[in-house]
Amino acid sequence: MIKDQNPETERIKELEQQILYHRNLYYNKSPEISDARYDQLEDELRVLDPHNPLFYKVGQDAAEIFTKKEHIIAMNSQDKASSPEEFLKWAQNRDFSIYIVQFKLDGISIELQYKSGIFQCAVTRGDGKVGDDVSQNVMKMKGFLPKLPIRFTGAVRAEIVLFKNLFKAKYPDKQNPRNAAAGIVRRKDGEGSEDLNLIYYDAISTNINQMNFRDEIDKIKWLKAQGFDTVTTKTVKEAREIITIREELSNKTRNELNYEIDGLVIKGKEIDLDDLQRARPMSQIAFKFQAEEIDTILKDVEWSISGHIYTPVAVLEPIQLMGSTVSRASLANPNLFRELNLRIGSRVIVSKRGDIIPKIESVLSTPENALTIEIPTSCETCGSELIDEGTRLFCPDESCPKRTYHRLQKWIKKLGIKHFSEKLILSKLFETHKVTSIPDLYRLTEADLIKFDSVRQRTAQKALKNLYTIKELPLERFIAGFDIEGIGEKLVKRIVDAGYNTLEQIKRATIQELSMIDGIGDITAEILLKGMEAHYGEMQQLLDTKKITIKSPKLTGSLMGKTFCFTGKLNTMTRKEAEALVIENGGEAKGNVVKNLSYLVTNSAANTSKFLKAQKQGTKIISEKEFLDLI
Repeated sequence: MIKDQNPETERIKELEQQILYHRNLYYNKSPEISDARYDQLEDELRVLDPHNPLFYKVGQDAAEIFTKKEHIIAMNSQDKASSPEEFLKWAQNRDFSIYIVQFKLDGISIELQYKSGIFQCAVTRGDGKVGDDVSQNVMKMKGFLPKLPIRFTGAVRAEIVLFKNLFKAKYPDKQNPRNAAAGIVRRKDGEGSEDLNLIYYDAISTNINQMNFRDEIDKIKWLKAQGFDTVTTKTVKEAREIITIREELSNKTRNELNYEIDGLVIKGKEIDLDDLQRARPMSQIAFKFQAEEIDTILKDVEWSISGHIYTPVAVLEPIQLMGSTVSRASLANPNLFRELNLRIGSRVIVSKRGDIIPKIESVLSTPENALTIEIPTSCETCGSELIDEGTRLFCPDESCPKRTYHRLQKWIKKLGIKHFSEKLILSKLFETHKVTSIPDLYRLTEADLIKFDSVRQRTAQKALKNLYTIKELPLERFIAGFDIEGIGEKLVKRIVDAGYNTLEQIKRATIQELSMIDGIGDITAEILLKGMEAHYGEMQQLLDTKKITIKSPKLTGSLMGKTFCFTGKLNTMTRKEAEALVIENGGEAKGNVVKNLSYLVTNSAANTSKFLKAQKQGTKIISEKEFLDLI
């Protein structure tokens, strides 16, 4: 057999494989490349093979934990235009008296089906015809309507989005809001679904005797009348007006929105049901924003020091990107530039999405004379040998002055202490060794501050007043203020809510016990306990000043003095809600069957490890109903 050596054919096969791979990641996991890079792959394939079958397929849900459901509205792909020229070429072939212009939401598409006005199910995009039934998760989302004011039978289509403020506050470990939303939607337990919003943009009735809307404009009005939150929609008469709208959005308005959009959806006024069944409807197009990435040269790498962490920062040949000049980009950690095989002089792709810090995505080419990036080997403050773990470069010396000073900064910031200016007061106190630990702050007097030329008496009085005004702290804020790496207030709150509600209880806990708590892994538990051991003396010294106390845990309630562990499925609440109920009523929630456990709560007599262990040690086993009766 003679192998086909046609390079064009080989490239088509290569592109097909890449597109299928990245499309699957986009719909089901976390994309490895930007939307712009993915579009470039499709554009190249379209030039080589305009009628390739891939252009008539959409993604497919990989999840097997959900029931499959058929769509009422075909959820197919849209043609796209990435430039004004491409859009105008499309518009010239359309005889529209009015163009409907809508924000192209960058979220997860979903279809909600109703019968006689009652919600039936919510189905993900899937392969365009069949998707996953994620009703239980959708029912928890903001904007969900279980019942409509009229007896509507059909479907409405929405985009599931995570607002930017919530993304920054609760999901900073995710690449972007869309990825975070995709993960939540596919969670079996539905945790986090309440953080998501539904924004609606389409509807279709399956009752031929009940025409609820005459055209696309009427659809949006109808959706609003039912109480649905709808996508921003405008109507224009001229195609060139749409180009202006896109430019204004791309340059300014887009970043002011609390949710991500990646372009505009343009469609005609008339409803064309036959067109909707096409793999790519002809009466609508996605007019995407300009690429959010561009190539430039890496000129140098500088090292930013925050406390004991050394973070590489790329110094770039200045470029214009998303309306601003970019000359620096995040490199995150040493592993990143190792994986990219990055060198000084490499030509790189830089991306910037919304208001996120510019980031190097990939390396295009590297000249032969490019220089290796030098990594610091010793701490510039204390001289200790730095530890390179790949994902972080840090000074291991707990007594390093830079690390100590960062802890003081963290405490001031965590408590929100005003008028304690870092440059005017804190740095001077540290440099003169008047303050070398957090307890030292609470031994300060007015005289200690006004001896500095830059500090007036009134400033000193305000600073100390603000310092001493805060007298009581929740345990989670107290611990988070000591700057244990990777240990934030929300993480400690999970541990407190699980029943470890005193400083001593957390210090005495084991890695195994803490890692049983939802969201706490072995590594996190070990870091916390090591940090507690390192700073416990300083914590006690701070409490000994009597200027700061830890808020006492709830000492009353029907479950006071009792400990509970839950196993198996609950009927009226999630396990997390049940544990919160225990704590709210004065009890302690445990993640495992421990010695002296008061109750194991389960609705099943299945021989699980928890059930058998509880039986063996004589722990009382009760049902969910019996648990609720105790409250």
